[in-house]
Amino acid sequence: MKALNLTNTVHVHPLFFILALSAFFTGAIYEFVILFSIVAIHELGHYFTARHFGWRVTRIEFWLFGGAVVSEEHNTRPFKEQLYVVLAGPIQHLWIFALLLLLQVVHGPHPLITVAYFYNGVILLFNLLPIWPLDGGKLIFYALNQICTFRNSMTYGLLLSFAFLLLIGAWFTLNDHWTLASILLGAFLITENVLEWKRKSYIYMRYLMYCSTRKASPIPAKYVNIDPHTFVRDVLKNIRANRTHFYVLQRSPELYIVNEQECLQAYFQRKNPNLCLKDIAETVLE
Repeated sequence: MKALNLTNTVHVHPLFFILALSAFFTGAIYEFVILFSIVAIHELGHYFTARHFGWRVTRIEFWLFGGAVVSEEHNTRPFKEQLYVVLAGPIQHLWIFALLLLLQVVHGPHPLITVAYFYNGVILLFNLLPIWPLDGGKLIFYALNQICTFRNSMTYGLLLSFAFLLLIGAWFTLNDHWTLASILLGAFLITENVLEWKRKSYIYMRYLMYCSTRKASPIPAKYVNIDPHTFVRDVLKNIRANRTHFYVLQRSPELYIVNEQECLQAYFQRKNPNLCLKDIAETVLE
């Protein structure tokens, strides 16, 4: 379903209007306003933090029970920046809790304050689930990036996301908790995960392009003994966010080292992913 573009920055998914109409006809309009306000504050936390770091933000999307700040840079920025941008959403719920507590102390208990407490907690916990594209799913991906290759991080993160969706779906079924809203939300999350799985090759290629142009950074180096006949396309599968590889080739009577940047140049500039590492070494030594 195509999103409605309210402005160049704010897009609203059609599922959001289904929830709004449902709230209107059931007399829960105040609860809907509270829910939307909490979601908006959450997303603005992401948005302003991303803009603070100079990210190119395409838009803010609002969909059923949530939203997203759409940017092509969440894989191509320093780890700390990515972490701060993701955590900026959940952190907003802390001061919302504090504000609600203050309102309760000043004005006394009120049903709408109780509702706000409930929605604030539910949205916080929901967003921290390890499901893509929720904040928890992104945090899992960034954590995997620190221990796995970029390629494997995508695969493992999405498999974990699918597993949690399956478990939650089974729990809802066994306990008969399915509602129209949960069905729509589940369908949306499944669709997003399937689309992200299909985009894996594109995301991986975009990350390789980023690595080929990024400035040298003081990340740990790892030296790997490798067969000189290994293809460039194969060694680039080892590329990681927090480590650079130097491939040691045995060349009688000496050793030669090929680094990842040389492999990336062979891939993109020379447009030869089937080039062997020994060919890169021979070209340099000529």
